[in-house]
Amino acid sequence: MLRLKGLTINSDDCEGSAAFWSSALGYQRRDLWDPYIGLRDPQGNDPLLTIQKSGPESVNRVHLDLYSDDPDSEADRLVTLGATKLRRFEEGDTYWWVLTDPKGNEFCIIASTGPDRRV
Repeated sequence: MLRLKGLTINSDDCEGSAAFWSSALGYQRRDLWDPYIGLRDPQGNDPLLTIQKSGPESVNRVHLDLYSDDPDSEADRLVTLGATKLRRFEEGDTYWWVLTDPKGNEFCIIASTGPDRRV
């Protein structure tokens, strides 16, 4: 099962973007590793927001983060629906797939590990 749990914003100024969005939404920082800054709704109701360091060559400025207990199976299932797998990442305490939808828009399927990622 997939759940929309977060959005990622690509930025060449992560600290500036994080400051803006945390003030705009009343979000608090959450622990992530470089090159990411995580923000969360203090009540835990709204989606997570991740600021990702990237340059102007980035395909998408914003992309969906979908969470799953079984990202590998979900990635395979979405390929049968027309998605394309680009690459698999393992970082920190989790792993994820980067895919594109049939129109070339990137999105991620992230393993639902840790308290911030429960589905």
